[in-house]
Amino acid sequence: MATAKTASAKNINKAAAGETLDHQTVGRNEPAREEIERRAYELYLARGEVHGYDQDDWLQAERELKET
Repeated sequence: MATAKTASAKNINKAAAGETLDHQTVGRNEPAREEIERRAYELYLARGEVHGYDQDDWLQAERELKET
């Protein structure tokens, strides 16, 4: 069984390669990149597709998903 550090490194490598992450190895309070991207895009759409808030959307999406 992989350690948390090893599993995290594998997910980083998969994300860098554009592969789907192994959700079993993503920490319980650590959302997968795809989940963050999806939520950040939803926030962008909800704001009326106004550009310039991508970092804010990403950070808010991370916060929201870590709380669930």
